[in-house]
Amino acid sequence: MKIMRLFALPAVALALALSAAPAATASTTAAAPTTTTTVHIVDANGGTTVHAGVGDTVQVDLTAMRDYTVTWYWYAPVAATAAVLTRTAGAADPNGDSHATFTASTAGTSDVTAIGRCVPDPRTICPPFTVLWKVTVVVS
Repeated sequence: MKIMRLFALPAVALALALSAAPAATASTTAAAPTTTTTVHIVDANGGTTVHAGVGDTVQVDLTAMRDYTVTWYWYAPVAATAAVLTRTAGAADPNGDSHATFTASTAGTSDVTAIGRCVPDPRTICPPFTVLWKVTVVVS
């Protein structure tokens, strides 16, 4: 019996508060339309600076590289400054390609990098290094 009173009291108070609350009115002002674009970055953009606006989507698509008797597989791209470019998706495909999607969250500058790892042909060996791909994204 005491337990029922504990639950009943808050429910009655909530019902009274809701009935006394003023009714919501529809707003007559329309929200300003936002224009966002998608900035597409590919292998050829490596070593360059790319510009985006706050709220834009930055899509990075890298393709595996063939070099003599090895293929360079890309890990998923990452942003150096997550506050500027927030990664919303990222993956490396089994064929060595990789993709990442970022949202340009705030104004600033961030590098986007990806590491390439070697996958040798049969009876060959990889060189003793990795490959770095980098692009600088300026968000304004």
